[in-house]
Amino acid sequence: MKLLLTTILLIFGIFSSKAQIDDFPIVKYNDINEGTFSIDSTADAIVLLEKGRTFIQSSDVDRAYMVYHTHKIRIKIINKEGFKHANFTLPLYKYGSTFERIESIKGITHNLENGKINATSLENKNIFSENNSAYIKLSKFTLPNIKEGSIIDVEYTIISPDIFNFRTWNFQSDIPKIRSEYNVLIPAVYKYNVTLKGGLKLTDTKSKIENACLTIYNSRVDCSNITYSMDSIPAFIEEPYMLASKNYLSAVYFELEEAIVAGGSKQSFTKKWSDVDRELLTEKSFGGQIKKQDIFKEKIAPSIFATEDLYSKANMIYSWIQKNIKWNNTYGKYSQYGIEEALKTKNGNVADINLALIAALNAAGLDAYPILVSTRNNGLPNNLHPVISDFNYVIAGLKIDDNIIQLDATDRLLPFAQLPLRAINGKGRIIYNKKSSEWIPLTNQIISIANYIFNGKLSLDGTISGELTINSFGLEAYNKRNDILEYASMEEYTEKLDERLPHIDFEKTEILNLEDTQNVLSIVTDVIIQTNQKLINGNNFYINPIFIDRTTRNPFNLDNRTYDVDLGAKRIETYEINIQMPEGVSLVSAPKNVNLKLPENSAKYIYTSDYTDNVLSVEQFLSLAKSIYTTDEYFGLKEVFSRIIQQLKVDYTFKYESK
Repeated sequence: MKLLLTTILLIFGIFSSKAQIDDFPIVKYNDINEGTFSIDSTADAIVLLEKGRTFIQSSDVDRAYMVYHTHKIRIKIINKEGFKHANFTLPLYKYGSTFERIESIKGITHNLENGKINATSLENKNIFSENNSAYIKLSKFTLPNIKEGSIIDVEYTIISPDIFNFRTWNFQSDIPKIRSEYNVLIPAVYKYNVTLKGGLKLTDTKSKIENACLTIYNSRVDCSNITYSMDSIPAFIEEPYMLASKNYLSAVYFELEEAIVAGGSKQSFTKKWSDVDRELLTEKSFGGQIKKQDIFKEKIAPSIFATEDLYSKANMIYSWIQKNIKWNNTYGKYSQYGIEEALKTKNGNVADINLALIAALNAAGLDAYPILVSTRNNGLPNNLHPVISDFNYVIAGLKIDDNIIQLDATDRLLPFAQLPLRAINGKGRIIYNKKSSEWIPLTNQIISIANYIFNGKLSLDGTISGELTINSFGLEAYNKRNDILEYASMEEYTEKLDERLPHIDFEKTEILNLEDTQNVLSIVTDVIIQTNQKLINGNNFYINPIFIDRTTRNPFNLDNRTYDVDLGAKRIETYEINIQMPEGVSLVSAPKNVNLKLPENSAKYIYTSDYTDNVLSVEQFLSLAKSIYTTDEYFGLKEVFSRIIQQLKVDYTFKYESK
């Protein structure tokens, strides 16, 4: 749904075509004409200047002290690939019952036209608002008249009730910046822990005292006026298999430690985990839901509760919750509707489902506990002291024989004891009781497996026909099941396969255990592979037998990766290929066999082949025995994939001579 922003935007207005963002230098001819920059000659866009200012002020509209955050940015669009940086999506979060709001948005595009610099302003009608979820609204706009060489200026102010975290300022982003500076005005009644994260250092920090900057409790208080600046900031480059980029960007964070409240006393906001444990377990929408065990004693079949094998009992209860409450795609550590309502409507958020799972497991005599999680996109939680707002998700921890089995029943395609990738993010906090909790690594205990088996034969017309079986388990099966179920029918799915792999015809396809998540997912299909080579007497021809899902691109290309590789699960990938050749075919050359291992067998790659009795047999085995590889292990992992790609580039050369 697209809605114009409120009348407030009209009041604060959009700059005229001749205007500019306050305290930004005037755009000059050379600014637009310059095509490359020494900081990054390959950049598609670059931030020429960025300024932020955050302060606390009383708001008559909200009748409360609010955080005002103004962001100004000037970006040079260098080429067409950089046009995307003229698109802005500003999230507005809900804190308690109050949403953040935008007070003003200003935007100008500067272009060089007929030797003159012309400015085009963003119009109110092109600013849209939409509801992303019950807790997030989005304000969206795109700067007008974007061309190669355009310089865009954007300014907006966000008003937020989140005094606790003040405002994070990211010096680093996905494009380089020439300069970024951030000014904060912190009243003396608030004390914040200020942390600079990331690998880059500040260029300068300036501070001074600003007298009587704010009236609070009928008294004027001083403020610390601090400006942080950073110059020549390289772009942060993302690679596959990483946590949220916000964990690694160079940024300054603020966290409220204490405040002086009415009467002059101090209130501490830095709590102990025992305080948080007690608060959560006495909270109606958290601990109060876990206590509702009697509901499940009435609803779940007595035969399930009577099952003696603890794993089987837990698995059946897990499946029952999956079938009886559908996830509404809303995160949350607190129950949105409550277990009773969620069961009645068969609908609920993450906490409705997983707190219900914990209550049901406890009702069956099993030991289950809540585990607080910060999802991947939300960033890693603070592990030095409790920051409850860091967590936006909750899963179940089932204790059997001193092992903690991590469970998430939000997705019906998730098998027992497997977590979705969104919930695997460093460590979670498992809460045993009101006085005891601890950090626990978030891991997938199920190995992700992909197994390809092909048995076929080559014809004289150059086609290879046979049966292909793809077996998947764990995270690999979860992803493939989701992919398959996106299509309305098997015919539509195979049509998409034909489009994606034009050299392969899928004749007949059968899928086994599509929704039986406890077993191996199997795709069995008859295929015809076009090699586009007829067998001609006396001539050579070439075959690369790993024809599906071949690794052709290295996911690891950085010279220096400063963050871990996080696969989400240990992985095993195998190929077993057998191709019967026609009579008269001889092997001329073949790729060499490979046996490559990293220290402690943390990764292993084996490739072997044999040609006997006119049958080409090829086996490939890749084992990634760790779900997380450190930065020290990165280059070894990078080399393994490089060797795989080199290996798979080499074709088998055969010669056909008719008899």
